[in-house]
Amino acid sequence: MLNRVINYLKSLSLFHIFVSLFIIGLLYGATSLYMKYVYFSKFMNQTRVTSVKASPVNVDVAQYSYRALSIIESNESVDITSKVNGVIDQIYFKESSYIEKGQILYSIISSDKIGSTQIQAPFSGIIGLSQKKFSENVKKGEILTSLDDYSIMKLPMDLPERLLPYLNKKLSFLVTTDSIPDFKHNGELKFVDTRINTQTRTIEAYALIDNDTRLLKPGLLMKVDIFLEENNNAILVPEQSLLSIDEKHYVYKVVEDLAKLTEVKIGIKSNSAVEIKSGLSTDDVVIYMGQEKLKDGSKIKILN
Repeated sequence: MLNRVINYLKSLSLFHIFVSLFIIGLLYGATSLYMKYVYFSKFMNQTRVTSVKASPVNVDVAQYSYRALSIIESNESVDITSKVNGVIDQIYFKESSYIEKGQILYSIISSDKIGSTQIQAPFSGIIGLSQKKFSENVKKGEILTSLDDYSIMKLPMDLPERLLPYLNKKLSFLVTTDSIPDFKHNGELKFVDTRINTQTRTIEAYALIDNDTRLLKPGLLMKVDIFLEENNNAILVPEQSLLSIDEKHYVYKVVEDLAKLTEVKIGIKSNSAVEIKSGLSTDDVVIYMGQEKLKDGSKIKILN
C-alpha cells in the first residue's frame, strides 16, 4: 500500500504537487481562523457587558378597553314653542334659572282667538334664554326658549358591531372631558339597542350620568373608555420589553447578571402594558430597553 502511494506521488508533476499543497494550506488556514473566531465569540459573550434598563413586573388589573366619543345631552330636553299667533304679554321666568314642572313661562295674547294663552313647563329643569321679548310678535310653532333637565345627563354612543360579543354583559366605563380636566365619572353601560344599524354597522347605546352639581352642559364632547374585559392580579410588563419571533413572544428576564431569553404567552394589551399569562412570575424583572443588543445569556449591567 505504501509503495502505491510512493509511486503515485512520483508520477505527479511539480505543478500538481504545488497546487495540492496550496489547497491543503488554504483549508488549514480557514479551519484555524474559524476555530479562533468561535473561541473569540464565546470569550466576548462571556466578558462583554451590555448596559440595559429593566423593571420588576407589575401586578395589577389588565383591562381591554374601547374608547368612544359622545356629545353629551340632557336626559330630558325640549324646545318651548308658541301654541298660537299673537303677541308676548308676559314672561314669567328668569333666564338660565331652575324651573319647576307646571310653572307658567309665557302669556301670549292670541290674534287667532279672543283672550290670552299661557305656556307651562312640561317638566322641571333649567330654562334657557328667551328668544322673544315682551310685546314682540310670535308665530304658532315658533321656538321661544329651551328647557333641559340637567340632573341626569345622557351619553349616546354608536359602537362598532365587532364589540357585539362583549355587549351581552354589563360593562363598566370611565368618562372624561378635556373641557373639565378634573372631571371623571365611573359608571355601568346598561342601555344597548337590540339591533345593528345596517347602514353604519354600529349598535346604538347610551349611559346616564348624575349631574346634581350641574357641572356638565349639553353639547360637551366626552371621552368614554368602555372596559370590555378585565383580569385582576395580572402580571404586566412594558410593551417595549416584548419581542415577537415567528408568531411567538419573548422577553429578556434578568437572572443575576445575565439576560435570559424567556418565551411567554400574552393576554390583554392596554396603556402601553402587556398581560403575561404564562412564562413569568410575580418576582421577575424584565429588560425593556437595550434588549436589541442582547443574546440569550448575555452579561448585563442595569442602569438606573
